[in-house]
Amino acid sequence: MVKKGLGSGLDALFGSKPIIESNASGEKILLLPLQSVSPNPNQPRRSFDEGRLAELTASVREQGILQPILVRPSAGKPGKYEIVAGERRYRAAIQAELKHIPAIVKPLEDKTTLEIALIENIQRQDLNPLEEAASYRELLDNYNYTQAQLAEKLGKSRVYLANTMRLLALPEDIGRLITAGRISAGHGRALLMLDNAADQLLLADYIMEQGLSVRQAEALAREPELLHRQAAPAAEKKQPSRPAKAEDLLLNAVGEKLRERLQTKVQVQKRGKKGGKITLEYFNDEELERLLELLLPGVEF
Repeated sequence: MVKKGLGSGLDALFGSKPIIESNASGEKILLLPLQSVSPNPNQPRRSFDEGRLAELTASVREQGILQPILVRPSAGKPGKYEIVAGERRYRAAIQAELKHIPAIVKPLEDKTTLEIALIENIQRQDLNPLEEAASYRELLDNYNYTQAQLAEKLGKSRVYLANTMRLLALPEDIGRLITAGRISAGHGRALLMLDNAADQLLLADYIMEQGLSVRQAEALAREPELLHRQAAPAAEKKQPSRPAKAEDLLLNAVGEKLRERLQTKVQVQKRGKKGGKITLEYFNDEELERLLELLLPGVEF
């Protein structure tokens, strides 16, 4: 078993010499200098929640790294290693100012490396829908998978893979809304029912403005004329932009931070002189469970 806090107390005891141990499965665990480890440039995950990373960093300062990361030797760079799985732990170790990190070293091909990184992130629900879609597309395009083979390997259905990858056809502006949690992946698929980007952007704005469900968005996407009757006049009636009040800026900032932290749609609204409300949305049972784990850790229902 890996010792509790491996990578923290052992730094001072052993200096820069790698320490070899064995875990329960018999794999060798090296205590590697952090400067010899680098992130994988093809890591599916592009964004890291700063709040969750700060929490992990605090834990690492207290307990060290409790679970080794997985690395592979860097091609043509003796003594250097590339992360396969565990980049968040690596980032936390840097922020906690550790000198070493426990790692399992395996010689892995590019395809296997991407598979492992993708599976780990999916299991931890760490990828946003666009990152997930891009990873599926890369595995299909560059590593000769069929959708059926990839679905079986990842434990997903072919329909799920196909629907997720469809999101890559959306305009970049809408992709950013999905990544920020302003609209859901389900909303994104509803937007794809429309033929042109202008209508897609119009409906996306209307979804956020009215708080439409996926089914409501789908209904409007099926009837572009109805969309224009409802959404276009609302867009035209918007007042010219005025200088934002300090309070408005603060509430916008709060909403944005909550969206980044919770990775879901959040509305912060002021009501009256002193009150207001914060509304969180979830789109399925798994999303609700994830939010409850974040907001009420340790509480069982």
